[in-house]
Amino acid sequence: MNSSPVALRYLPALAAVLIGVCLWVFHTTLFAPLASRYRTLLLEAGEMGAILDPRLAVAPLPPRVTDLFRQNSVATADADRLAQSGFLATDLVRRVSETAAKCEITVASSQPGTITQSATSIEVRARLELQGRYEQIVQLLDHLSREGGLYRVDELTIASLPGGRVRANFQLARVLLKRGGTVR
Repeated sequence: MNSSPVALRYLPALAAVLIGVCLWVFHTTLFAPLASRYRTLLLEAGEMGAILDPRLAVAPLPPRVTDLFRQNSVATADADRLAQSGFLATDLVRRVSETAAKCEITVASSQPGTITQSATSIEVRARLELQGRYEQIVQLLDHLSREGGLYRVDELTIASLPGGRVRANFQLARVLLKRGGTVR
């Protein structure tokens, strides 16, 4: 009978130790890797942030935005070379044509367009004529929006064809941000 009150006396301390161990395991397995990834993305945001907006050093970008910028950026040193080679315009046409093929759309014609550069970005344009069902054209635009690229549709005209199909002519632009350093 006397051992019961002694065991009950240590029960709060034992519960506190168990809670501490559970919190430590949670921190080590779940939170620490996420915090490490966040610190890495903040470091990369600092590299790009100086070019994009000097105020970003005070207010860091969220990790998803940083990742989006990293995927849609090119080194400033390589921007002129890539723009002059025609690679960026051809790559834009290739990307859209591959996505159109996945949506079962026929690419009737494609033409790489102009490339415009500013101090912080490059805009690559292309003109495409596509044939398919209206739903497929909408599906293509949805796929492009989910791809993670910074696209802009400058012009879109849709005309009906026999058999419930449509012809879509559109001019598309992809924006690439310039960042310091070299391409990784």
